[in-house]
Amino acid sequence: MKGIAFNSISRVLVIVFQLINIKLYTYYLNADQLGISFFLLTVSYSANALLFVPVDYFQQAKLAGVMSKSGGLRPFLRFNKVLAGCYFTFFLLVITSCAVIRFDYVIYIALVSVFAFFLYVVQALRNTFNNLDFRGFVSVSFIQEAILKVLVFYWLVNYFKADECLLILSWLISLILSGIYLCYKSYKIEMFAGSNTPLISAKDVYDFSYPFSIGAVCNWLQLQGYRLILVPLGFAEEVGIFATLSSVGSAAISAVSLVYSQQFTPLIYKTAGEFTGKYLQGAIIVLISVTLVSLGVGEFVVKLLTNSGFELHWKLLLFGVLTDGSNLIVGALIIHTTLIGSTRKIILFSLLGLLVMEMCFGYLYWESKMSLATIGVPLLVSQWIIVFFMYLNFNMRQKNANNNSLDCKEF
Repeated sequence: MKGIAFNSISRVLVIVFQLINIKLYTYYLNADQLGISFFLLTVSYSANALLFVPVDYFQQAKLAGVMSKSGGLRPFLRFNKVLAGCYFTFFLLVITSCAVIRFDYVIYIALVSVFAFFLYVVQALRNTFNNLDFRGFVSVSFIQEAILKVLVFYWLVNYFKADECLLILSWLISLILSGIYLCYKSYKIEMFAGSNTPLISAKDVYDFSYPFSIGAVCNWLQLQGYRLILVPLGFAEEVGIFATLSSVGSAAISAVSLVYSQQFTPLIYKTAGEFTGKYLQGAIIVLISVTLVSLGVGEFVVKLLTNSGFELHWKLLLFGVLTDGSNLIVGALIIHTTLIGSTRKIILFSLLGLLVMEMCFGYLYWESKMSLATIGVPLLVSQWIIVFFMYLNFNMRQKNANNNSLDCKEF
């Protein structure tokens, strides 16, 4: 009970500082600059989804087995050192090539690439601590990162010109400092102690992870790809406003979702998927509750946090609530699919969502109906189509499992 209370309080603090951060960057940056910064962050998150998220799924799925065989997580540490070496070797080659061709793009590529790597480090450590029942460390790291984003950006704008690169740099510094704290805690509890066996094979990681790699990129592009599409087409201002307001809704649902997932996601792993049904019921209740609260106080919150250019479109925050909230459901279904060994279906669901999103945006652009009011529609439609088909697959498997169980009892 104390753990739940601490996690809840920590998430309240995180959402407060996230909202302060929104107030801060909407004060110093205009909508065009925000649109470009969200474009760059999307590139970084896409690289993370392609290269690193699948690796972390592999690590979390193999966590218990590696712990029991080696007495710690040293095999993961060894594998990640090799991964980091390969990544930064490739990164240096890209930077060198870019310096020759377009030197003015070097800063953007450097920020995007480094951000993607440290995002992986911090997320992997948080997921590992959470699944090892050290949730307090995770909560503290989220508080640290949220506070640091505000303090570092505010400090930087007092010495340098505020622009999209400065915003991303401040977030990167905050991420690194939070990662240092998590590394220190992993050292204190000797998380990476033990032997180097079993060795983590790159082939095993690839065979396990490539469905997630494709799925993660498709899912990320489906939800955030509009930034990559619309900014080059000249909709940077619209993207800046929409992304800012939807992030207010995302902050609200993410705060509640993280408390919920921290408490109950480990139960899906521990019960080998038997808890998934109850998890989904609770997730739906969480989503409905946050949506209703957002309708009630959303306009006031947007007025408090932003300027008049954003206030008129406050209802756009509901897109953030409903799309990010659905990830609470999708995440559980992906874990369940992983545990029953049917990862290739993740590709099909993700490709379906991406295809629907592209078709919706294509229609809006072709019919000249692209506007602030319609940007979020393709995201919402495509995401909930994924939820529908993933749940349909889950429900069918549950029925088949129950029927097989009844047949065995009768036999």
